[in-house]
Amino acid sequence: MDILIKNAIILHKGSPYHLQKKDLLIADGKIQEIGDNIAVGDTVKILSGNKLYCTIGLCDIGTQSGEPGHEHRETIHSLTTAALKGGFTTLFVSPNNSPATQTRADIRYLKNHPDRQHVEIHAIGALSQDLKGKDINEYMDMAAEGVKVVSDGLLGVQSVGLLDRSMLYAWNAGISLLLFPDNIELSHGGQMHEGAVSTSLGLKGVPDVAETQFVQRDISMLSYNSGHIIEHGISSAVSVQMIRKAVSEGVHINATVPYLNLLFSDASMTDFDTNLKVHPVLRTDADRLALIEGLKNDTINAICSNHVPLDTEDKDLEFSYAQFGAMGLETCLPALMDGLADQLNIEIIADKLTRGPRSLFNLDIPDIEIGAEAELCVFDTQSAYLFSKNNLASLCENNPFINQTMHTQVKATIIGNNIFEL
Repeated sequence: MDILIKNAIILHKGSPYHLQKKDLLIADGKIQEIGDNIAVGDTVKILSGNKLYCTIGLCDIGTQSGEPGHEHRETIHSLTTAALKGGFTTLFVSPNNSPATQTRADIRYLKNHPDRQHVEIHAIGALSQDLKGKDINEYMDMAAEGVKVVSDGLLGVQSVGLLDRSMLYAWNAGISLLLFPDNIELSHGGQMHEGAVSTSLGLKGVPDVAETQFVQRDISMLSYNSGHIIEHGISSAVSVQMIRKAVSEGVHINATVPYLNLLFSDASMTDFDTNLKVHPVLRTDADRLALIEGLKNDTINAICSNHVPLDTEDKDLEFSYAQFGAMGLETCLPALMDGLADQLNIEIIADKLTRGPRSLFNLDIPDIEIGAEAELCVFDTQSAYLFSKNNLASLCENNPFINQTMHTQVKATIIGNNIFEL
């Protein structure tokens, strides 16, 4: 199907058309023409909007899938449908499945799944065997199957010995470590950020030192070893400071931040909304602003959806009993565009969702230029709609934006000849 995207502002730093309002003609899966007032026949599908933007397909790091093992939460089909609805064309899927992603068969199952709907899936290999935090996995085998990064997902690596061995073997295998900084001896039992709000609500808190201590430990261990680490899902202003200092000293470290931590603080939790009970926890507004500044100065390289689908039985409980996690693929881009446009340049938002995550793993970055394969996200920032349970692509409902009006809507996600249109 040939497609004409009308009057879209192009957001892609790698394109000569960056920030220009243009028509884009897609034919035979490629960008055939970029210009003004492109004329086409009646057989060409036209995409238009009130204030249309076009960027390359989004890329997410650390997406959690229910399949294999928890298909009642999410299947690969529902996961990739949610991804396409949110503008994502590439996913790095967390190993927190059942079984954990750690063998060649596990990796092939994900990356070649017949229901992935042309979405590119990269398996994140399990850092430790069965995610138990004791023994390292066969990194060479996983690397031979194309794995670029290993992690235990949202489980902090507690053992310094395991971390030391992982850095050594991952470096020899040419893969990165994606580390969630969480000292469970300090965070265990915590329900939200430790501070004035947690005290007023009578909830046990998670101190930011539970995160920052591990960030400092990881930096120290990386200075001792060689390799590349990514501090995944940082939430503290102190973490931003430490990572920025390490980068200035030549340490090969990067960082990601979940989108909800850019939009909400612990003050948002006074009504005990379990859909805001997430890992990492939402911290103070000062932390939130520091994370935004970290994106501006490139201390933080990527924004992630932190997509964790959970059953109603896991979330529709008293706050203390509800599990941590929220869906994010469908609302990440719209919520950021709606809620952060006055604090964070729209160019930066787009870049940290597209080029930023791909650059961490030296992935080829799609182009927006004549002759390039089409891999595009088209969204309208003036297209109000009600985000409700009735239009969810995910099988779960744990999302803080349900029943709220969103003003940014992904109009279409295009991969070659394939278009997913709302």
